[in-house]
Amino acid sequence: MKLLLVISALVIAGCSSSTKSEYQLSRKVIDSSKIKSEWVEKSQLAWEAENKYYSKASHTIRGDQQLNACYDLAKLDLKENLITEISSDIKGTIDNAQMSISENAETILGKARSGKWEGTIYGFRVTEQYFERYLIGGVERIDCFVLTELSKQDYDKTKRSVVDKIVPEDPRIKEAIAKKQINFFAEESRKPSSGKAQDSE
Repeated sequence: MKLLLVISALVIAGCSSSTKSEYQLSRKVIDSSKIKSEWVEKSQLAWEAENKYYSKASHTIRGDQQLNACYDLAKLDLKENLITEISSDIKGTIDNAQMSISENAETILGKARSGKWEGTIYGFRVTEQYFERYLIGGVERIDCFVLTELSKQDYDKTKRSVVDKIVPEDPRIKEAIAKKQINFFAEESRKPSSGKAQDSE
């Protein structure tokens, strides 16, 4: 039985490897950006360099759709990731202070975590974009990649705007901040998981 399982696993692995190589062979690039920077192939989705936070996102659309729409979808993913990270950071700080949070304040953070944030994202800008248009199985597709950057100051500024929206909904948080029981802007505050995008919203 064990031998049969090993053989089955090898067959599956072989099929998987074969499928992958067939995919690579059948994918024919017919157009792309002129320069393919190193960040496109980077396995990390977010990283820090030169006191700035960088992040990337990618999206795939049909070949008959607009390239700009592909870029816009990737930028939207980055913005949602950033706000989700900030709201989770704030919630974690409150939890660490062993405070409960009011229902109204939780609703605001919930909107941020679900990508429904309507506030300003400061300093969020796109630094590079890249695309590949290709054929696979006779079907045309477009992969697009977006790289963004955000300074630590703009990250904290955006974070402060989220805090400013929940404080009026829960006066206890304001009191805890005044008594220094909660510090949302400590040096060790978590870094954003997403980073670069177009101008401030």
